[in-house]
Amino acid sequence: MFDKNQDIGGSGTVVGANVKLNGVLKDMNDITIHGTIDGEVISDKNVLISETASVKGPMGAQMITVSGKVNGTITANKKLEITPTGKVYGSIATKDLVIRSGAVFVGKSTMIGHEKDEKSKTKQSKEKTKTESENSKGEEKETEKKSGGFWITNKQDDKQEKEESKQKSQYELEK
Repeated sequence: MFDKNQDIGGSGTVVGANVKLNGVLKDMNDITIHGTIDGEVISDKNVLISETASVKGPMGAQMITVSGKVNGTITANKKLEITPTGKVYGSIATKDLVIRSGAVFVGKSTMIGHEKDEKSKTKQSKEKTKTESENSKGEEKETEKKSGGFWITNKQDDKQEKEESKQKSQYELEK
């Protein structure tokens, strides 16, 4: 009767303004919420929280738009938008974050994909510093020369030359 490969998902799920749900709401397609949900909301596509909606619990989707109230963790893999009537209380993680003027956001935000970039930059910076340090040590060794049985660098040679020049000046003044 039904082909397993056939798309029978439809256009998604709509939760009406007078509906109250407890539990997990999961759909492979879009989810639009006008009512109240106490539990998890998961979509493989988009979630729209309308002005009349209230969600208490974690939420995950590709794109999420909040015009109502959300208490919980939000993970939007592509984009999260909080409109002027939207209120979000909780941690959010997204690649693209838009908070419109008048919106409320109280919580912590994390940009998806940028944690790895920062860790990578830090690691590269440490490796570069280590390489530069090793190179400068190598250069220092190349500029060393033997004087009176001791190895001294050009920096010390400069000090020694200044000291000798100073001593000559004092000697000439004493004459």
